[in-house]
Amino acid sequence: MKKTQQHNLKPALEAAFQDYHHNKESRLDPISLVSSYTNPQDREVVAFIVALLSYGNVRTIIQSGTKALTPLGTTPFKYLISDEPLNLWSDFKHRFTTGKDIEIMSHWLRQILKTEGSLERFFIKVNPAPHLSMKEKLSHFVKGIWSQSLPKSLHPDLTKRKRNLKYLISDPEQGSACKRLNMFLRWVVRPQDGVDLGLWKKVSTRELMLPIDTHLLQTLKNLRWIRTNQATWKTVERATQKLREISEEDPIRYDFALCHLSMSGGNIRDYQKPFKTVKV
Repeated sequence: MKKTQQHNLKPALEAAFQDYHHNKESRLDPISLVSSYTNPQDREVVAFIVALLSYGNVRTIIQSGTKALTPLGTTPFKYLISDEPLNLWSDFKHRFTTGKDIEIMSHWLRQILKTEGSLERFFIKVNPAPHLSMKEKLSHFVKGIWSQSLPKSLHPDLTKRKRNLKYLISDPEQGSACKRLNMFLRWVVRPQDGVDLGLWKKVSTRELMLPIDTHLLQTLKNLRWIRTNQATWKTVERATQKLREISEEDPIRYDFALCHLSMSGGNIRDYQKPFKTVKV
């Protein structure tokens, strides 16, 4: 799609943004679980945990997110940096994620938060070199999480659950679209606007990459931006570049709206008639 054609799409995207990017829609989204926490430290932790569990049916995600958060109490950050036990999820199950996965992930979080004080500081620490791509930054972030220590008692569980944990905390260098990590970054980096949280100040919105799920994948196909039925990191790069041509400073501004438009059964074509097909 030529740049002029991209800009012709902007009014349709803005109309969808006005219709869907607001607090009413966020109540139907996993990000709603963050709203009951007011402390930014708690909000960052909750956003990370909920984002990682955000696969499958939205209602199930919200139910599972609530179950995962409840044992951490009203101040999850304080609990995680304490020396309180983390074997709290023996009966937890979210599709193929188990309580043992949450326990291992919580130990990794504990190490990071005790050492750095926040996930943002950790993200910056593992990416000291300037001009890195987001693919490189996310990969360093993931590798840094995986390098955190665990109690010896959990080493056998880590071996058993490695494949599942790599699904939860995936590395773009392995080709993963990293939908949940990209969504977490959108939540914490984009300004607070009734949907996103505006928690991180040292990562630019222009760096963000599109979190592609099944709903958004269909929208991208409708736009003729992609042809594949499977999201990979290359898919993310291609789609994000298309959006960057429309909104250079905030390329994934329209992510939430496009996702919820698709979930409601709508189509971006409804906002632009006649809709112009393009060559890929």
